[in-house]
Amino acid sequence: MKSYLPQIERRIKVRPNQTFGILNYDTDNAYPQRMLELVAASPTAKDCWNKRAKFIGGNGFEDKELGKQIINNKGLTLTKLLKAVATDKALFNGFGIHINYNANCQVASAHYVKFEDIRMGDTDNAETAGKYAIYNDWSRKSWKHIMRSKIVFIDPYNPDPAVIDEQVLIAGGWENYKGQLYYFNPEVDDYPLIEADSVWEDFETEAGIKTFNNREVTTGFLPSTMLFMQSRREEADNSAPNTGSTGSINTPSQFEKDLGSFQGTKSAQKIIVIEYEDEASKPEFKPYAIQNNDKLFETTERSVEARIIKGFSVPKELINAEKASGLSNGGEKKEAIREFNDNTAPDRNELSEVFAELFGNFYQQINPSGNWNILPVPGNVADDSAGMKSGSSINQVLMSTLPTENKVAILIYAYGFKQAEARAMVGE
Repeated sequence: MKSYLPQIERRIKVRPNQTFGILNYDTDNAYPQRMLELVAASPTAKDCWNKRAKFIGGNGFEDKELGKQIINNKGLTLTKLLKAVATDKALFNGFGIHINYNANCQVASAHYVKFEDIRMGDTDNAETAGKYAIYNDWSRKSWKHIMRSKIVFIDPYNPDPAVIDEQVLIAGGWENYKGQLYYFNPEVDDYPLIEADSVWEDFETEAGIKTFNNREVTTGFLPSTMLFMQSRREEADNSAPNTGSTGSINTPSQFEKDLGSFQGTKSAQKIIVIEYEDEASKPEFKPYAIQNNDKLFETTERSVEARIIKGFSVPKELINAEKASGLSNGGEKKEAIREFNDNTAPDRNELSEVFAELFGNFYQQINPSGNWNILPVPGNVADDSAGMKSGSSINQVLMSTLPTENKVAILIYAYGFKQAEARAMVGE
């Protein structure tokens, strides 16, 4: 008996790129760059990413003096490095730190490397196998072509003095040695997917809804209309300057310019005057009915938002805090913070271990206590008191003898409830 396994296409395809001596990060070698653009266009995804980064980085190191330690000649501190790698780990599940050594094989400096700039060396290429390639424009946004000469290949992190000495020898001396790259990647020999890869299509959907709404606003919410008019004749303003010849047929007539200026959010109350010689030349405007998608868009937006939040595994109370009822005393948010701290504890532990590993071998003692623990986000909610006061005030409004419409107005304008919510609260 044969079993049937549904064929699910891989989210990314890793293929050798012989031109650059790397393994492509998806077909176009720009998976992380595409995901960054999609997240930036989706408000919910961007908020979820920020929340994950905040909780993974926590409240900084327990030892506050430790976070102030400078680790390179550009003034990078351990706190800034922690924030940077936590941000990458929150989205890409990985991060990169460039390490330089001194002649005693001690860490002399460290630099943050953007995760999206890192590619693995081609395993079939003897020169680049086992190395990492760093380049800042894999997606070719700045330059049309990738410049092979600007790709920097670096050895993987290995603090063994014998390994470092061999790498220095191959490089031709310490003056030519480029150091090592600590590449945190949970997939080991493969590229990782972003945290919410299963719902990246929803990033695009939310961005599309945002664009649609913007287009509606910028056109003044005008109904879709067809304009019927006689075949256009060439007008004086279509003539080329200083000549009697006519210009391009695509040059807009004065009538078309007037119609264009009549549309848009800043022209909602304008009056347009259209002159015509006889009834036969009178322009005819005919609106055509389109399906009212308001409810459909609203439903889609809510479902998309919910899936994005779920994809990032962020408690919804931390994303939609502004939508919470004014009767809340902050208990739900406290529980959400506690839950998310628990969920991100393994990430903080991993970062602590990495920092202990890398900077325990720093050329000078920067952590005498040996404490590399990262504090979780504090569980106290700043607006607890405000929430309880709001709840008490709202109860007083609901129990008062004010007319129903007055209660509804107070709930809407003073406490930010939607009209349907306000009416439901007053018992309508």
